Amino acid sequence: MNLRLFGALGAIGAITLALGSCKSDPLSDLGPKPASLVLDFNHLQLIVGGASGHLTASVLDARATPTETPVTFTACDNNLTVVRDTSYHPVPVTSTRAVVTSTVTAPSCVVVKGGGFTDTVTVFGLPGSFTGQVSSATPKGGDTLTIASTPLLKFNPDSVAVTFPGGTAAIVVSVTADTVKVLVPFAASGATTINGVLVTTYTPPILLKLPLPVAQTGDRWAPGDTGYASAPTFPLPNCAEGIAGGATGKCTIFKYNANGTDSLQFTVNWTPATVGATDASDIDIYSCGSAGVAACFEDGGGGATAKTPESFTFKPSAGVHYLVIEQFTTPEDPSVYVTITKKN
Repeated sequence: MNLRLFGALGAIGAITLALGSCKSDPLSDLGPKPASLVLDFNHLQLIVGGASGHLTASVLDARATPTETPVTFTACDNNLTVVRDTSYHPVPVTSTRAVVTSTVTAPSCVVVKGGGFTDTVTVFGLPGSFTGQVSSATPKGGDTLTIASTPLLKFNPDSVAVTFPGGTAAIVVSVTADTVKVLVPFAASGATTINGVLVTTYTPPILLKLPLPVAQTGDRWAPGDTGYASAPTFPLPNCAEGIAGGATGKCTIFKYNANGTDSLQFTVNWTPATVGATDASDIDIYSCGSAGVAACFEDGGGGATAKTPESFTFKPSAGVHYLVIEQFTTPEDPSVYVTITKKN
């Protein structure tokens, strides 16, 4: 067809030049009749209860020129609302814009019509934050935080991660599709997030990372864990090594009761004081008997080295003992993780 068309134009051109007559537009019969409906999006993801989205559409003629043809927008169901954007005033009026608002965490769509053509835009309503129940919105550092699922929001055990401000990851104690338990680290102020959340109203479920309405506040162990004087029962004065031994004079002390038959491994790990920094921090750990500082290093001192993590194993006698974590560098590490394992 194109070869014949251009051949005919060539012949007409020769005649018009000879006669000195008028020119013609070979595409004039293609417009302004509607030939297609064009949209700026074919899919929208909107936060339920959050900001609305905009959808713009135009009817084009065969020359891909926008025409002044009315366009309508209709919601497929009650999962969203769609209204014409009355603040949108193009000149000339060759396009129409709609405001789309998601009201339910579920899939929906918008039907767009104009010039005898119809198109459909899919819309996913997504949560703006995690809405499941948490054991505390202001858990203390060192606490165990429990996060519960909802009928719409479940957990993917393979990808669950809870991150506190400053990029501090919480240690996951346990995770199922319905419950996540983590140890709360000591963190800066800011946003906490949970990754690995499944939105079950979609097939397959959509995997999201969502803000978690939780802020670490306070210290589970304070004020009784910073010195022997504040530890229950025994008013002991200081750490075993102390400043004279090169420490900073600060200890964290935990009382535990042994049965006298189990061999225990104590392991302490920590994060650098500055996230991303080379970890040159040093902490010693050791066990003290019920007499306090006079009975320290009953474990033999295997956890008083310059390595990370520190660990020692021994069989404590039956009764009260103290696990001491002594700081040798400053500033203090924001989070210290203690693991006690029965070895026999």
